Amino acid sequence: MFAWTGDEDREDSDFLAVIDLAQHGDRYGTIVATTPVGEKGTWPHHTEHELGASRMLFANGFAGNRSFLFDLHDPLHPKVVERFSSVAGLSFLHSFARLPNGHVLATFQGHGPSNEAPGGIAELDERGRVVRWRSAADSSADQTALRPYSLAVVPSLDRVVVGLTYMPIPTWSPVRGSIAHDHAGDQVQVYRLSDLALVKTIRLASNDAPNEPRLLQDRRTVLVNTVACKLYRVTGLDGRDPHLEMVHHEEDRGCATPVVIGNYWIQSNAATHRVFSLDVRDPTDVRSVSSVTFDEHQRPHWLATDGSRIVVVNEPGPTAERRMWMLKIDRVTGRITLDSAFRDSGSTRPGIAFDRADWPHGATGTAVPHGTVFGW
Repeated sequence: MFAWTGDEDREDSDFLAVIDLAQHGDRYGTIVATTPVGEKGTWPHHTEHELGASRMLFANGFAGNRSFLFDLHDPLHPKVVERFSSVAGLSFLHSFARLPNGHVLATFQGHGPSNEAPGGIAELDERGRVVRWRSAADSSADQTALRPYSLAVVPSLDRVVVGLTYMPIPTWSPVRGSIAHDHAGDQVQVYRLSDLALVKTIRLASNDAPNEPRLLQDRRTVLVNTVACKLYRVTGLDGRDPHLEMVHHEEDRGCATPVVIGNYWIQSNAATHRVFSLDVRDPTDVRSVSSVTFDEHQRPHWLATDGSRIVVVNEPGPTAERRMWMLKIDRVTGRITLDSAFRDSGSTRPGIAFDRADWPHGATGTAVPHGTVFGW
């Protein structure tokens, strides 16, 4: 497994950590290698959610407006093969989704060095070169909030669904002062995949901060998660006039990255210190199934899956422990449980710590993991 990781005090290089997931032997959960990128303070943020067949991995350093392409063919020796900032004038890349042709479609929060709205989306080839792009501009929409956050690609319907929400810039970043916002947004956009033409910008009734659309296992239905912990279904997605309908609502804000496993939507919620599963086989009748609650120092944020396990990474905020956990899921019932075998060598506590002095690349101190993806 590969974890995109930032140096906590920004005095040393950010890096990609390699974690052994072989369950035989005594190295399960051990950090076995690291690759520094030679740049510090990029604020490692999202990677791809799933590793493509090419074994190339895109990752972004959001606050630094820097993106990296790692070659993972030799998993113990990842290599940075490309790095870039703006693409076709679009800046502050946020999220990635693989396309059927092996390229990625990426969301960009803004344009220009000051991260001004609107942002856009762009298709990038395996070397990070732009193939095509589209501004999120829409004269009929709220121009101040056209900030593409994350996306779901629906090849069967020739559609792309994009959540539009501001991504906060850390307070220490040089560009923070020019962007007075936190997570905020109330729009979702639908594009045609074939030519990236905008189909519609859909306005929500409130500032729910729609962030993470996901495609369900029927490969036609898209649900959109929000920071406000509301879940919306996109209706009429195959037509010219799609809409949003709310199908589930949790009481607390703080929902971040979800994963879909079979009939189940697995959701992190930092505010309640938990990860929970929902049965979404009938999107008009979403049902709560199971949850795992962590202690108050854990703020679950990033999730990724290999289909049977779910890695849980805390948010990068100051109150969260620098730690990573693993869950297991029963694909039949949707029940999630803690994988207590995933732990640091010699530790009596599950999970692996990133607040450590030494790493394979040197004694650079505490680090902050974020985007994490399963390998093979």
